[in-house]
Amino acid sequence: MNKARRITRRRGRGPFRRYVDHLKLLAVRGTSDSLAGSECDATEHLADNIISASHLQHRSVRSEAIEDYTVHSIHLSDESVTSSKVALESIQPCHLSFNPVQGVSGLNLFQQFGNVPFVFSEDQDVIYVTVPLQSPYEDEQYVLIATCNHPVFQAYVQSRRQQEAIIGITRTQGSFILKGWLSWIAIGGTSE
Repeated sequence: MNKARRITRRRGRGPFRRYVDHLKLLAVRGTSDSLAGSECDATEHLADNIISASHLQHRSVRSEAIEDYTVHSIHLSDESVTSSKVALESIQPCHLSFNPVQGVSGLNLFQQFGNVPFVFSEDQDVIYVTVPLQSPYEDEQYVLIATCNHPVFQAYVQSRRQQEAIIGITRTQGSFILKGWLSWIAIGGTSE
């Protein structure tokens, strides 16, 4: 129930019964003599603070009647904005009051991860897989962890660059398994 209906229910009368006939003219600027003979738009001559919430019908104010940039955080009740009202990808890390990746305080951290397929030829025991990073890191001192999906493969970090990393993968001699997946995760400082 909106505020206007609560006010009128307490008083026990409808929202427009406050001004009856000739009293309506008193709510308009000027005297009843100056308004009586003229055909004028009463909305231009209403006295200040005459229309209150009790005069508004339920759902009479729509979104087009609200001026742009007039609703502020003070007008929103607690927990009134839900996830269904937030546009996708509208909340960025700069909008958060916490860093989603925990690390050394004062350092702006960024996390990336992925899966890369690989294939050995029958005569290879070691291959090198290049992992491209979607966002470059500030320097080459980021943490990179890699693992494979089968125990016959072992992954190690060969080299790290700001835009990519090279992972070496070895396989156990005599193994007949030739393909697998490399899973990796990288966390490091970013200048953004």
